[in-house]
Amino acid sequence: MKRRNVHQWRDWLLDYIDDGKYELIQKDGLSVRTIVAQDGMDAENQCRKIIKKAQEEGV
Repeated sequence: MKRRNVHQWRDWLLDYIDDGKYELIQKDGLSVRTIVAQDGMDAENQCRKIIKKAQEEGV
């Protein structure tokens, strides 16, 4: 299966990789986090928590 973009926030991208694996990519810092989720909506919810925490920490 090929990669595809699931969701895009201002400075973040959520890409589907393969079989329940997603990557959350921060465009500015080029950091990449791998996420395991049941579907795209589950991945988005997990990512929102990660993004919120990163913003609170000032990353």
